Amino acid sequence: MYEEFMGRNQMALLRDPLSKKGCELWLERVIASYGEDGGVDVEIINGQIALTDETTEFIYSDFTPLTLKYVKGSRPLLEKVVVDNTSADMSEREKALALMRRVRDNRTSGLASPNLFLGGNEEELLKRGALQGNEVSRLLVCLCQVAGLPARTHSAHITGHMSAEVYTGGRWGWMDPMKGIAPVKDDDTPASAWELFEDPKLFERQPKSVWDDIRLSSPQMPEDAGASDDKSLIMARARDCYFHQREAMAIGNYYAWDYLKYTYPWRMDPADPVRLEQIRHEEHLNRKAVGLPDYYFNQYLFMEKLKPR
Repeated sequence: MYEEFMGRNQMALLRDPLSKKGCELWLERVIASYGEDGGVDVEIINGQIALTDETTEFIYSDFTPLTLKYVKGSRPLLEKVVVDNTSADMSEREKALALMRRVRDNRTSGLASPNLFLGGNEEELLKRGALQGNEVSRLLVCLCQVAGLPARTHSAHITGHMSAEVYTGGRWGWMDPMKGIAPVKDDDTPASAWELFEDPKLFERQPKSVWDDIRLSSPQMPEDAGASDDKSLIMARARDCYFHQREAMAIGNYYAWDYLKYTYPWRMDPADPVRLEQIRHEEHLNRKAVGLPDYYFNQYLFMEKLKPR
């Protein structure tokens, strides 16, 4: 179902012209960054479908198989990370949160600067200390699957961010392993990407336990960077950008046991730097037209203070 609208044709399901344009620009940016033969970051697109009111029922029922095909022993390093960070007495949600925290803190566990180069399979991402959103999202997806938890990627194409959904306790829950956000609904059950899209103000009603998991720093910004990297900004960015009502969202299937079907090249420079700069300019214009908040373009314009409920 919807096979003809997956991958590079996913924008065909978007009705809003600016959302559609944003998705098209995102695809052009991916190709300009990685090249047509850019490996997993291009190949993973084939498993994506736009998350819309039309596709929601399918995506949250039949799109992602809940029966996992991972064969124990096939990816021993991932298994070791799971064993080191989870225990048999944990609930499914607790295991997922523990693995999210491990991926969130991947920057301090690797052997090389995350800014030096990009690329590699999930084992190499662990060794590198990778923290780029698209990389750590597929890392979390694979770790969860190795741990016995169905998981998949979530993309906000216009904003330019990849995250994940993990299936625990009979429901899908959105997680951002780059910053360590795992929001819940008002009854403290995991909130799916679609539920957050329908009620983005959920980010204003998160308990202290969710706030405590957020890690402020990024590879470009130290922990003590100050108010501009406040947790309120991180929460608001998810509320106002990743789940903006004109965002072009997609859910993608990526499986730990299918690693042999992908290629994982290393990269230091974009495939087409001139075209990439042109696309980035066009994307910023489209983001302004879509209505992303001013602080998306300059974080020092953010003054709001969100608090735990």
